[in-house]
Amino acid sequence: MADHDGGKRRRQRWYGKYRGTVFNNVDPQSMGRIMANVPEVLQAVPTGWASPCAPVAGVKSGLFSIPPIGSGVWIEFEAGDVSRPIWVGGYWGAPEAPNEPPSPGPPLPTQNIWRSPLGLTIATDDLMQTVVVTDALGTNKVKVDVKTGTVTLTGLARVVFEAPIVQEGSGQAFHPGVLGDQLLTYLSSLVTAFNTHVHPGELALGFMPVTPAPPVAPMMPPTPALISTKVFLE
Repeated sequence: MADHDGGKRRRQRWYGKYRGTVFNNVDPQSMGRIMANVPEVLQAVPTGWASPCAPVAGVKSGLFSIPPIGSGVWIEFEAGDVSRPIWVGGYWGAPEAPNEPPSPGPPLPTQNIWRSPLGLTIATDDLMQTVVVTDALGTNKVKVDVKTGTVTLTGLARVVFEAPIVQEGSGQAFHPGVLGDQLLTYLSSLVTAFNTHVHPGELALGFMPVTPAPPVAPMMPPTPALISTKVFLE
């Protein structure tokens, strides 16, 4: 009787959207498909591979974002055919909607947020006029603040600028940076040479000083405090 009812359900046309949960999200063909449990239609039997209704899809282009197992999805069936499932979007329970890390509060209507299951986040906020790319803790972050015209880069360990040419200030910057450690070595040798040089004043017969040299205090050598411990140049 149960098999008869199941066959009848599969032959029946099912139109509209139905609540489901992701059962399997590892598509063997890497086409963005999932399998879902849709109890209202298939009871305890999961769907076949449901194709995504992506906002845009092209050859090696488009938006690829797959819901995790157990998350809520809306399921439709192409032409009402239960053997041709489509997942068309997702839904949240309370309080499952993503927020911008590290804020614990719920998202606002002015925010657009894309957040991965591990908390890697891209968020825009029209109220605050900010764009943020961050990790779950907010310790590695890029923040664009339109109101203040400020771009802030935050790295837990380091921030690396890597390019054949790095210009600071503007695209017209042309003064070269100074390699601090090499400059410190050069200045140290210069000060040492100055302090060890003896100027005897005016000489008689080429070797007898007749006027003493004016006293000159030794020059202080440069210290490592002149060199930044945070900024490094190649």
